[in-house]
Amino acid sequence: MADSGSGSLTSSSATGSWLTRMSPRAFELLCIVMLGFGHLCIMTGCDSQAFILESVIHSIHEREPGRINSHAGYYGQATCYLAFVITCLVSPSFLYATSAKTTLFIASVCFTSFPLGFLYTNQYYYFFSAALNGVGFALYYTGNGGYLTSHSTRKTIESNVSISWAIGSSCMIVGAGIIALITYFTAGAGASSGAASLAMDIANGTANTTSQHFERRFSNTEIYLLFSVFAAISFIGNITFLLMPSSDIDNCIESSKKIVAFRDGISLMYRAFCSPKMIILIPTFILTGVHTSFWVSIYPTTLTFNSHLASMIYVPAIYSLGVGLGETIMGLLISFCSKRIKNFGMRPTMFIGCFLTCLYCALIVVSTPPTAPQAPTSEKPLWFQPTRTLVFIIALIGGMSDCCLCSVRSVICALAMPTRRDQAFSVSKFYQSIGTCVIFFISPFLNIYFYTIGIPILCAIASFCFFFETRRIKRMEKSLTNMELDQQQQRKKSSKYETLDEEF
Repeated sequence: MADSGSGSLTSSSATGSWLTRMSPRAFELLCIVMLGFGHLCIMTGCDSQAFILESVIHSIHEREPGRINSHAGYYGQATCYLAFVITCLVSPSFLYATSAKTTLFIASVCFTSFPLGFLYTNQYYYFFSAALNGVGFALYYTGNGGYLTSHSTRKTIESNVSISWAIGSSCMIVGAGIIALITYFTAGAGASSGAASLAMDIANGTANTTSQHFERRFSNTEIYLLFSVFAAISFIGNITFLLMPSSDIDNCIESSKKIVAFRDGISLMYRAFCSPKMIILIPTFILTGVHTSFWVSIYPTTLTFNSHLASMIYVPAIYSLGVGLGETIMGLLISFCSKRIKNFGMRPTMFIGCFLTCLYCALIVVSTPPTAPQAPTSEKPLWFQPTRTLVFIIALIGGMSDCCLCSVRSVICALAMPTRRDQAFSVSKFYQSIGTCVIFFISPFLNIYFYTIGIPILCAIASFCFFFETRRIKRMEKSLTNMELDQQQQRKKSSKYETLDEEF
């Protein structure tokens, strides 16, 4: 492994490591791929469990009401993002005190602690590990941003962000396979047929809902197996981050060698919060947070709380697969187009993301019972019930839109504040987590219309603010380019004068 204090790949060549014999771009891609794989491992459990968390908690509560609150799934995620908000204030200073690699490893350990709690569910440990998960989120995204900028150049940042995000987002595909496999062995055909007959009774109005449940429920065995596998995969992520190369590449956007005192780091964070560049982007960051809470947990919960879908026990796996494919396809598409179209990762990607988000909300509002996010229901949707195919299409669109929004956030933070990128990443996650936290706290009281109308409105506001900031960045980069050209011309003139002086 390259020496962590080397500062660049070339300066560590004396070690004779195989890493030093790689081309700069190959080394850069190795680092980005390992970052993406680590992301895949820790997020396989984190995102996949979020799809079913409220339903799992509701199932545990129905069997043992005293063990945990029925809406602890929503409240636990709200606790997670509240801890995320607080930790975002100090995470850049923590990065300065350690390194991007160390920060990523510690964050991954925090993620692993959460699924372990479901081996024996306890309300106190559940909320503690949820808060620890939030700390892990803040540290992870700060470390992720720091590692990306120290292993990317201006020319490769858009492509690297998309590659890392596409690999990491494959976690939903892996999660879909895990959920489907465990559901097959634990729920089985008997549960499916029983749920189907009950769904038929509900449709005919003959079900006795006072003596039996009519929504999809998770057995204890299913819960133990799911969360054990999630914890094991997260542990692989711990090892991946521990083994990642730590030396920077040449001409990186920002070196990982920072000598900043903790107090100075807090001061830099405060100045980043007060910067007009970040203030104008607040709606963009909040949109990412609100959208995340909706596609990660709230909409998947409506699928298990909808009594008409009780027989479709593989819906969580189908949804996870669709989101994962959507994230991966869009990540690869952005990477491909960024190499051929200048600044594709900014305005065009933002426009595509907002359009897909509005389409996602439109399909959901016509196919989801209004009160399905709040509790199990037998209400009918506005137009029609979702089918497996429709759920997959909605998930695919949701994954593609999320990839767009997250990609533009990463790119804009890397470019808007060149001298304070770590702070910019933390500010973005601060506002994103506020949006997510607020939504999860009030979600037990909101029907589907609040989300499907509010999110498109927020898209319009965020797009306007984002386009305004990208115009400023283009002007800044044009001015810097002109200055560089002027300096080159001055050097050429100086060289000519020196030649003439020698001749005469």
